[in-house]
Amino acid sequence: MELTYLYHSGFVVETDRCVLVFDYWMDPANVMERLLNPCGDKHVYVFVSHFHRDHFNKHIFGWREANPRAAFTYLLSRDILDHHCAAKEAADAWMEKGDQWHDHNISVTATGSNDSGVSWVVEVEGKRLFHAGDLCNWYARFVSDNTPETIFSHEFGMWVNPAEEERRFLRELNDISEVCPTVDIAMFPVDGRIGNGYTLGARQLISHLRVKLLVPMHFVMSGFESAWRMEPYCAERGVTFWKIRRAGDRLTVIDDWAIRQATMADLPYLLGIFAMARQYMAEHGNPTQWTDGYPSEPLVSDDIASGDCYVCVRANKIVATFVLREGVDPTYEVIEEGAWPNDDPYATIHRIASNGEVKGVVSLSIKFALQHHDTLRLDTHRDNIVMQRAIEKEGFEYCGVIHCAGHKRQAAGGSGDATQQRDPTTERLAYLLSKKAPSPIGR
Repeated sequence: MELTYLYHSGFVVETDRCVLVFDYWMDPANVMERLLNPCGDKHVYVFVSHFHRDHFNKHIFGWREANPRAAFTYLLSRDILDHHCAAKEAADAWMEKGDQWHDHNISVTATGSNDSGVSWVVEVEGKRLFHAGDLCNWYARFVSDNTPETIFSHEFGMWVNPAEEERRFLRELNDISEVCPTVDIAMFPVDGRIGNGYTLGARQLISHLRVKLLVPMHFVMSGFESAWRMEPYCAERGVTFWKIRRAGDRLTVIDDWAIRQATMADLPYLLGIFAMARQYMAEHGNPTQWTDGYPSEPLVSDDIASGDCYVCVRANKIVATFVLREGVDPTYEVIEEGAWPNDDPYATIHRIASNGEVKGVVSLSIKFALQHHDTLRLDTHRDNIVMQRAIEKEGFEYCGVIHCAGHKRQAAGGSGDATQQRDPTTERLAYLLSKKAPSPIGR
């Protein structure tokens, strides 16, 4: 399952069979163009929680017209129809609190909001998602021991009772907890414009529901970093938090892991993980694979800058990393003692490492890579028995021997001797895994 941040409260969730779009307003990174041209055989479900213009854009209806061969389903809050923002035939289902809808892919329950419209509970492919819409403790800054009975809301041009608004919000959370006491992914407002206590609503959400991954939203006007204040609170409670950094940012969820592209802020953690990996290999019969401080800080920085370095996160802690690079790897151009079984386009996995606290990192990185590529190649040292067993268990096929980039073969018996001298420090065993049937080279 892959999440992509659109803007404000807009998200795309991609699964094996579906594309779910929540509260589309703007798309600065042109995410929808990538998804819809073409959208393939995946069914596209479009959700809109309420009529406010920062959650609802009529542009969504053009997607079905522009892609007549694709399957679209529009699930919209009834308040959009009540406010005459769309024609009745525009939605496949108009929903209000308590309504349910399902097909062969997803099951949807419209839950409540203390503002406009609804929030959403969606069950898809074994995961339960929650999108809050405009459900939040919007007047948290006024809630205290000296809470005034009424205040004037300039945003809505009306008098409101902050304590009663909080009670309405908590009643909605109680109702939602009856529908889904556990949520795999919760998308919820963390909006700094609320003022002091702007994280209170999200904290109350976590106290009412068991949330595995909290995804902030509705924060763009107060800045991306403003939403990150929720991370320490989530960490204390074992909730993974997504520090969204830009429009178009992606996060992949596999089992209880979150995988994202590394950033330069992650560099110190990655260097620490690689140091632990070098020590582990040295203690387990493989002292020559990563020598002289490999991978170096400049190399890891380059991996991050290229967008090929990924981190694996559990409960907000980076516990593992790997590199996934698409395209021809010059190191694999020459292979000895065997051959590649096909010449299909491929991606290469490099520099898999963990901090030693978790297991299954090799399997996780391969699952992630196979979501994006049909053919994978990787290599490992002859002495790295642990890695060899792990990748063979995942279905990789041994193909031959390659040599590290930059290695110069030395003649064993002088300039006239064609015999090549084996250098075990640069030798690597090369493997391939393909989702396709093997095809002969030069087909």
